[in-house]
Amino acid sequence: MITRKDGKVAYMNDVLYVPSMKNNLLNLVQLLEKGYTMNMQQKLIEIYDSQQRLVIRAPLSKNKTFKVNLDTTEIQCLAVANVEDESWLWHYRYGHLNFKSLNQLSSKKMVERLPQIELPAKIREGCVIGKQPRKAFTDSAPKRAKQVLKVRHSDLCGPLDTPSLGGNKYFPTFVDEFSRKIWVYLIKERCFLFLKSFVPVLKDRLTTG
Repeated sequence: MITRKDGKVAYMNDVLYVPSMKNNLLNLVQLLEKGYTMNMQQKLIEIYDSQQRLVIRAPLSKNKTFKVNLDTTEIQCLAVANVEDESWLWHYRYGHLNFKSLNQLSSKKMVERLPQIELPAKIREGCVIGKQPRKAFTDSAPKRAKQVLKVRHSDLCGPLDTPSLGGNKYFPTFVDEFSRKIWVYLIKERCFLFLKSFVPVLKDRLTTG
């Protein structure tokens, strides 16, 4: 909300206002897409909202931009939701936290001035659907490998900020799915061809123990 020079207020809708920034930028093309209209003549720009009310008037500056000093008005809340049940009100305040946890916060005095939360007789359907997982994760996945080194899992970590004593900045890991054996090596450079050369080495070490 902007306070104009005549004391009246105007609104800039669907814009990101950052009070901590020294300068906020308004893109003219985006303002056009949002329904604003502009009139530019004699090195002056005038911006009107969708109801043709003047919002901004600014002269052209030396750096080819229109510098505007906006007197913005802080608004803490434009709408208030009327909730009769105080338990539901605290449910909304804590981001739809479940009532069991809310009751625990109250009973264990974890939050000051939090009243006793009563469990509602009916739960909102939207909360249940929003918190319901799609599918449960299984404790273990079936193995795809029928023999050693048939299926291998590999990952590469690095570069490390502090190299090892030998000057290595990367370490690849190899996991054999069948035997679940893990190998870790240190390397100096990231090279995938070099990583492929580890396969016969792993096979040799796996068979020889």
